[in-house]
Amino acid sequence: MVKTAVLFETFVRVDLARKVFDAIKVAQPQKLYFYSNKGRDKGDEIERNNVIRSWINEINWNCELHTFFRDECVDVYTSLRGAVDWVFETENSVIVLEDDVVPSLAFFDFCDQMIEKFKNDRRVWHVSGDNFGNNNPSGYDYIFSRYHWMYGWATWKDRWQSVPWDNPQIEEFIKSKIYRQLYKTKKQARYQEDEISRLRDFLFQTQCWDYLFGLAADQNNSCGVFPKQHLITNIGLSGTHHKKPIKTFVNNEASYKGNRYIIEKEPPFVFADIEYDYLCFKMRFTFRSRIRLFIRNLILKIFGKNGLEKVKNIIHSLQK
Repeated sequence: MVKTAVLFETFVRVDLARKVFDAIKVAQPQKLYFYSNKGRDKGDEIERNNVIRSWINEINWNCELHTFFRDECVDVYTSLRGAVDWVFETENSVIVLEDDVVPSLAFFDFCDQMIEKFKNDRRVWHVSGDNFGNNNPSGYDYIFSRYHWMYGWATWKDRWQSVPWDNPQIEEFIKSKIYRQLYKTKKQARYQEDEISRLRDFLFQTQCWDYLFGLAADQNNSCGVFPKQHLITNIGLSGTHHKKPIKTFVNNEASYKGNRYIIEKEPPFVFADIEYDYLCFKMRFTFRSRIRLFIRNLILKIFGKNGLEKVKNIIHSLQK
């Protein structure tokens, strides 16, 4: 049985959530926090919402069950962050599963081991089930990384509650040029700086939990711990409100063989593997991203920040 408490975050996607819940049933966690955002008065969302909530009647193993079924629909950022806040009212650590990431049994075992091993080591801020390219340049059985991939992940209460949600100090961090000390190449650092700068207003507006959690980890010079092979099958859409699947590298199937995650060769030091991060960067930094970033920087250089905002507004108006 899984020792770490498991949070299952749901909305109205019955077909996807069913596969995740079936995987949870096989793992039989000792503690299950079943969260459900309220469906909207739109189509059959309320009916699908209720179907998902009825699954608590299928829990037939020795399990401490907690439920949080919202009475009203909230936005996705408030919903997911609120669910984690809810668990940390009583737990010190949690495994988090959204409704479109199917965990392998080895994922739960990996999280249990890493949660216990690094519970008092704040150099590690989260445990990820992801290794999309199955990269492992150093050959150890787990990897430390500066990246913050959370398609099936785990963390601790003290890290989560250390995030300065209302004052993330985005501009100050960008100006500090600290990213240039965290990565192998200047290109990686510039990409992170540009990405967080581009999202600045969005982050202040939404308090988007995953970006701000990752930013806080960077600001604390911390990293995540990753498996040597991918442990999650992503079956979703890269976001609840997308109408069509987005084909990206996140739609990988779990590749680790075995139900237990065997650790025989551990990294000797808690430092991010810069070669692993560089391989991940090359995989992520697609040609499309390069073109988008080049155009953005060109507009910014020619027309300044106000010109960039005008172009964004024009594009947004054309998309309506």
